[in-house]
Amino acid sequence: MSFQCYVHADNTREYIMTSDAQRINYYDFFLVLFSLSLAYILGRTYTAYTVIALFLLFRIVFKFFMVMEETILVIRDVGVQVKTVYLGGRSVSRFIDRSKIADIIINEAITMFHIRVYMAIIVEGEDKMVVVFQNLLPRLNVLLQAYHGARSIIFNEKDHSDVPLEFS
Repeated sequence: MSFQCYVHADNTREYIMTSDAQRINYYDFFLVLFSLSLAYILGRTYTAYTVIALFLLFRIVFKFFMVMEETILVIRDVGVQVKTVYLGGRSVSRFIDRSKIADIIINEAITMFHIRVYMAIIVEGEDKMVVVFQNLLPRLNVLLQAYHGARSIIFNEKDHSDVPLEFS
């Protein structure tokens, strides 16, 4: 994954998290080989072609919903835009007005096997937080840079995001 920060003006910052996932990987080749071997085992029947078509269709649909990029655009006195771009080219954006932003936090989610650190925006009048970079889940040092930068613009706090970024 790669992380970029763009300062468009004194009052605007954009944080972009990009996935390095390949469009075609070893699993795709394995699926094609598996489909060919299945066709060989089952013979040239309608059932074999249906099973192969379903395997390949499932993989294409799965790839279509892979997240390639997540962005947070922070504008002072206006608000925050959270955007997700998928491999198929589709993008989903959500704008949160500045007057509805109660807080921006970094939180931990603890599951049976993982501890996930994430950044979220608490919106007044809503039951759920808006999780930023929810699909790519960057490391804490990346989240801290985005967190401090976003808070400095939205809440006019001192910017602590000049800490060197060590992320690969």
